[in-house]
Amino acid sequence: MLKASGSRHVLVHRLIATTVLPLVPLATACSTVVAVSSPAQFVATKSPHMVWVTKTDNTVLALQSPQIIADTLGGFVRGDFIEMPLSSVQVMRARQAAPKHTLLLVGGVTLASAVAAAMALHSASAPPSGAMCNDADPEAC
Repeated sequence: MLKASGSRHVLVHRLIATTVLPLVPLATACSTVVAVSSPAQFVATKSPHMVWVTKTDNTVLALQSPQIIADTLGGFVRGDFIEMPLSSVQVMRARQAAPKHTLLLVGGVTLASAVAAAMALHSASAPPSGAMCNDADPEAC
């Protein structure tokens, strides 16, 4: 009887792990890329790791470690440091938190965890579906 109880315990842990663990990386995905209203103020206050800049000539640059120096935007593009006047920035986009996405994710994880726990408790409390054999020789069962 102890062996069956232990295997149910392992089954419960596996069920919860297979339900919840794949959702963990999504927790960091609760963000979205949006246009910022004031590029200079955004870079100065938020210190983003990366921004996407659409210049007035419609070229788009992925700018890493952006920084503002007076009226100039600087940062790294493919490892090279570049500078451009802020006046040449048409649109700046940056990754920002998405609270609604986070709320949906947390709700989904909570629901999945509750269902997994209910299933595990239900299967753990159900009577065994066959005769239990505690004999060391499997052929004796």
